[in-house]
Amino acid sequence: MSKPINLQLSQQDITEILLNWSLRTPTVIPTNQGTVNTTFFVEAPELGKFVFKIYNDTTTTAQIHYEHSLLQHLQSCNLSFAVPTPVISNSGETLVTINKNSKVLRAALLPLILGQPAERDNLTHIGAAGQALGELHNALATFDTDGKLSQLPNWGKLKDIHPLVVPLEIPQILKLEYSLRVRIINSLTELMEVVPSLYKTLPVQTTHADYLCPNVLVHENQVVGILDFEFATYDLRLLDYVAALDHFTRHRAQVPSRERIEAFSTGYAKYISLTQLEVEKLIFAWRLQQASCIVYWTGWFLETKVTHQSVVDGVVKMLQLEDWLQDAAKSLHFYLLKLTP
Repeated sequence: MSKPINLQLSQQDITEILLNWSLRTPTVIPTNQGTVNTTFFVEAPELGKFVFKIYNDTTTTAQIHYEHSLLQHLQSCNLSFAVPTPVISNSGETLVTINKNSKVLRAALLPLILGQPAERDNLTHIGAAGQALGELHNALATFDTDGKLSQLPNWGKLKDIHPLVVPLEIPQILKLEYSLRVRIINSLTELMEVVPSLYKTLPVQTTHADYLCPNVLVHENQVVGILDFEFATYDLRLLDYVAALDHFTRHRAQVPSRERIEAFSTGYAKYISLTQLEVEKLIFAWRLQQASCIVYWTGWFLETKVTHQSVVDGVVKMLQLEDWLQDAAKSLHFYLLKLTP
């Protein structure tokens, strides 16, 4: 997703909007961060430091309200780390709608959480990130327990991920060479056949769905904050786990590091024990997570948000992971089974 284009907001415009939270003489600095929304650092005398967020037009208001409700729930869960719970405005709402320059803007004010992004080359950070995800999953499991509030599709249901992409048409869209075309078609076909059974038999709950280093803040080797719940949805717990596992264990390499898998999984197991069936289906879930990224990125390619080569590189990396998982399946299952009850 892209940021809003040509907001054309002056410093005075932002200062006026911030009056909705009684911030009268704030210092405002663009963060130059984030891939979806426009954000600013805000410091107000005597009130503290905040992040001011203006939401992209592609994010529905219903999804924003869902995210805010989730963050308010997590705030009540006595977590060992902070989450950016929106500040209530003077009108009693967490989301403020403003008409500015003939454009409707939706904005929120969030507390600034101090910390540094977790480092993917630091085993201590990887273990701490795994532990925090386990703690977070425990808390998320108590929100929207039947999935009736969630707004976004399941990441494992490949046909629903992007409106422009039919999964089996990806090789044609990307004009893949023959060997890649055959492999990706076979893989996607197999995965789509398995998906219904995964959703019928594995734990489903609210998930973060974007558990990446920039969203995991650490201080002195401890996780102090988890950010960006914009993609949170009701989905397979295992899918959220393997998405994070992939991110934290494949840095600078095409295949996962066993040492990093052990660090992350041992941390996670301090709060969550995967069921035996989750361990047995982990290989499928990991492959499915990668396939969901390919579907999403192909949609981005059609929307001209990413390059053709970047998506083709993703396909190659997905197939390299599949080869590694096939070779590592027995040892990986054996290790993870030791962490189950």
